[in-house]
Amino acid sequence: MKRSLNELRGYDIQSTDDTKGKVKDFLFDEDSWVIRYLEVDLGIRSGRKLLIPKIFFKEPDWSNQRFPVELKNIEKGPGLEGNLSVSRKYEQELNKYFKISDYWPYIYSSPIGAPGITYPPRPVRVPSKVIDEKKLDTSLRSFLEIKGYHIKAIDGKIGHIEDIIIDDMDWQIVYAVIDTGNWLPWSKKVLIATHAMDVISYVDQEITINLHIETIRSAPAFDPSEPINEEYEKRLYDYLGRPAGL
Repeated sequence: MKRSLNELRGYDIQSTDDTKGKVKDFLFDEDSWVIRYLEVDLGIRSGRKLLIPKIFFKEPDWSNQRFPVELKNIEKGPGLEGNLSVSRKYEQELNKYFKISDYWPYIYSSPIGAPGITYPPRPVRVPSKVIDEKKLDTSLRSFLEIKGYHIKAIDGKIGHIEDIIIDDMDWQIVYAVIDTGNWLPWSKKVLIATHAMDVISYVDQEITINLHIETIRSAPAFDPSEPINEEYEKRLYDYLGRPAGL
């Protein structure tokens, strides 16, 4: 089923040893548009936040707002303190603790001729200083980071990211929910498929899409209270176009 990440935030974590925590955020790979981790808030007593890899996700209990994970001793894993960055080094420590393999195909290293240089990892939160996006050593993005990013269509700005829709079978991101209310005289929410998104600009806090404003204006409105069914998706693709191969 297609599900909202906004809906999942705040769900109770249900671990195999009954660790108490809440779903805080989700991190996805911007190259594959797949959720890689959920961020857990273990509460004021612990004062720690950490990531749980996707491999341990179980099907959420939607009626009771619980997120089961096939793990125990979660609180002993490598923590995310404050606004520290999620780097490849942190992911390696996390994977070592959980005894799982790295998902990326190679280990990042500094360029030849530049020994000792450490490129800044992409932070979970938006930084206060402008940095060179080419010098980021991970493709991870935070849902809370991009929520609110502006949408830049081919012929102008059109709205902002309101939500992300995933397929809960494989945690693949399939749509972004665009809210046009702050940009245009007509206000509506529209689903944009990930194949229509070209670039996520970390510095500019915007996402470029390969659609015109008029195409989005004519697209069927999205009602978050209604399920995303096959009929709606067919109508949506009729307006927005299908990706190559579909």
